[in-house]
Amino acid sequence: MDKEQPQFKIKTVVEKTGLSEHTLRYYEKEGLVVPARTETNIRQYSQGDVEWLFFIDHMRSTDMSIQDLKSFVELRRYGTDYEQDILDILLRHRDNVQDKLTAYQKNLEMLNHKIDTYTDQLKNRDKNLYEYFVEINQDRLK
Repeated sequence: MDKEQPQFKIKTVVEKTGLSEHTLRYYEKEGLVVPARTETNIRQYSQGDVEWLFFIDHMRSTDMSIQDLKSFVELRRYGTDYEQDILDILLRHRDNVQDKLTAYQKNLEMLNHKIDTYTDQLKNRDKNLYEYFVEINQDRLK
């Protein structure tokens, strides 16, 4: 099967990618994907287009901007002379994703701390004050 041979109508691409028709048309309008057209102007996507749409979807799910994706597409069209520029876009985006992961990790730690606090409060709600005091001070009472 030729990866670049147009073979899929938009509804099939929607099923394969999970993207909406609206999103596919938007990506086309922005120049991120350029499906072939039949004589009756029906969009026809290739397997290569579908694979590219999966890449776009993954990058968008990590908040890569449409502008960065457009730059990526343009630089790819210009050929191998711009591979360093493409790499720079990807490296910058990876740094952004890493920064967000770090922030999410800190937020997750705070959330876990709060969950532990409320779990302990619920667990100890039924204990009398003396039992609770003994439990939390076991190390100092030995």
